[in-house]
Amino acid sequence: TTLIQSGKSSARLSAAIRKTGEISIEVWLQPANTDLVGPARIITLSRGPSERNFTLGQDKDRFEVRLRTTRTSKNGVPSLSSQRRSLQTKLMHVVYTRDKQGRSQITINGKRNAAKKIPGVLSNWNGGYKLALANELSNDRPWQGTYYLVAVYNRALSASEIQQNFKVGAGAQAKIAAAVERKAAI
Repeated sequence: TTLIQSGKSSARLSAAIRKTGEISIEVWLQPANTDLVGPARIITLSRGPSERNFTLGQDKDRFEVRLRTTRTSKNGVPSLSSQRRSLQTKLMHVVYTRDKQGRSQITINGKRNAAKKIPGVLSNWNGGYKLALANELSNDRPWQGTYYLVAVYNRALSASEIQQNFKVGAGAQAKIAAAVERKAAI
């Protein structure tokens, strides 16, 4: 079980997202299995298992995003989940976006997988929460897999930006792997 967390609160990140009213969470990852529940925390900005600003997690073979707004619970429920069997144990590019109008979507490997309106605004975000990877701060929602990239933006990425990042990201991984192999051979 691993927990990677920010040393102090992520007040600047929360304030930047609160100010724009938009968010994008982008990850390149490879899940280790499709058995995790909770949801297991891939990335979270939270205080514990039931209070968060956002969480991108894994619930068996689906991705689940919980986002706190003035119209959702402190736990970010109701959430947005990807379709069944959309989470696989291979290298994946996953992007969650939400714009000011509440339009939210999960894009997997360049294709929109799920969409829903998440009402409310982000004015109730807590600046004292910490950012964590691979687990909840309470250390009871472990995620298993490999990270290649994690990014959080204070704006909703456009469909063309998501496509661009998908195309570049996969190529970047191949270039990095080739460079490591060449360096190891020397």
